[in-house]
Amino acid sequence: MAEEKSKKKYDVVVLGGGPGGYVAAIRASQLGLSVAVVEKDKMGGVCLNWGCIPTKALLQSAHLYSEVQDSKKFGLEFSSKAVDFSKIVDHSRKVADQMASGVDFLMKKNKVEIFQGSGFLKDKNTISIRDNAGKEKDSIQGKYIIIATGARPRPLPFLPFDQKLVLSSKEAMIQKEIPKTLAIIGAGAIGVEFADIYSSLGSKVTIIEALPHLLPNEDEEVSKALERSFKKRKLDFYTNTKLSSAKVEKSIKLELEISESSSSDKKSKTKKESLTVDKVIVGIGIQPNTENVGIDELGIKSSKGFIDINKRNYRTTVDTIYAIGDCIQTPWLAHVASSEGIRAAEDISIREGNPHSIHTDILNYSAIPGCTYCHPEVASVGMTEKKAIAEGYEFTIGKIPFSANGKAQAMGDAEGFVKILADKKSKAILGAHIIGPNATELINEYVLAIKSELTVEDVGRTTHAHPTLSETLMEAAEAAMGHAIHV
Repeated sequence: MAEEKSKKKYDVVVLGGGPGGYVAAIRASQLGLSVAVVEKDKMGGVCLNWGCIPTKALLQSAHLYSEVQDSKKFGLEFSSKAVDFSKIVDHSRKVADQMASGVDFLMKKNKVEIFQGSGFLKDKNTISIRDNAGKEKDSIQGKYIIIATGARPRPLPFLPFDQKLVLSSKEAMIQKEIPKTLAIIGAGAIGVEFADIYSSLGSKVTIIEALPHLLPNEDEEVSKALERSFKKRKLDFYTNTKLSSAKVEKSIKLELEISESSSSDKKSKTKKESLTVDKVIVGIGIQPNTENVGIDELGIKSSKGFIDINKRNYRTTVDTIYAIGDCIQTPWLAHVASSEGIRAAEDISIREGNPHSIHTDILNYSAIPGCTYCHPEVASVGMTEKKAIAEGYEFTIGKIPFSANGKAQAMGDAEGFVKILADKKSKAILGAHIIGPNATELINEYVLAIKSELTVEDVGRTTHAHPTLSETLMEAAEAAMGHAIHV
């Protein structure tokens, strides 16, 4: 920790120590630049402390519990199937704390200085560091500044977070007990993952989504497959449904407006229902942490709080200041923030005439994987079928069910499929969509293929080890060319 009133100068000051900020800091240090990070909480940001990592620990416990309950099919029986939710949460927190300590170690290893406090841009090269009361305790200078302040859960206007009954994703992962009944507003990745966790551990869960499907940004065929899977597990959900009002007392009464489309007259009718639950998790999106950073005072342009940047190099409208991660309007994913941070640091290094050899490229946002860690897992990259049609592509589809895969059958987890879209003429991979076991690991082969401009033939003619789940990737590519073997 730096001494107070250090008045130190650095080549780069990073505002925010999340997966975008700390990665940017390390890359800048690797390139020979002097670097400091200003962080008001633990290093690692929301993702590591209150998002990506601890939720995956909770999901692992939930999935393991589900497997134990279904263990008879493997010839195994267990006498006790009790759930100690406090220990599940404790394990999740220990994992997060361990990873945060790891980031602290990386900062020391890479000679990155950490300043604890909230940062405010006094000018284009100076950051005021303030305590919790808003009093300045330090001021540091950076020839360049990278804003990586991230975002926070967005509440509903008529249903604010109270940290007791109405929960954000943060409170949802540190509950003391499993609620008997739970409603989740929003069926994106956050909502679906928490639905999986609590449903697996015994809650009666109901998901409420305004759009027509769960995971509405995914390929529609994948969304429908997930809905079938959730129905089998007796996990309730409403789609095409808006939450019109809510009354919070000892429990929460939700008033729903459900749109029902009629195929005969192609008109939508609305019916109303009420739902009373013990607790609600709101997962409708995020809002950027940019309102108390000083961007307006400096004239940094933004749109609805998200900072405007040049996507080639992440410079803002103030030339010495960059912005990356969830505070800009690119996909709000930790791995995107990290990739942006690396490129921002490299652009600074180039401007400084750094003699180190730097390989730079423009981040290809069409080759960004999206992952949802529910069961079955969902992962995708590139275009959905609907988008490919809308953009006028002529394409073929290769689709392989996991039920045709020997490894999936041996695992007792053969639900779902791999689907790939290929341009008819060039054989270029337009998009890939997976629902099933280890989907979030498997998708990266297709990400690399798209980034490297490989064709479905390149993937299909690559020999994959047998028996592995990854054979489905090869088979789907073969299917897109019309000669799959195992279906």
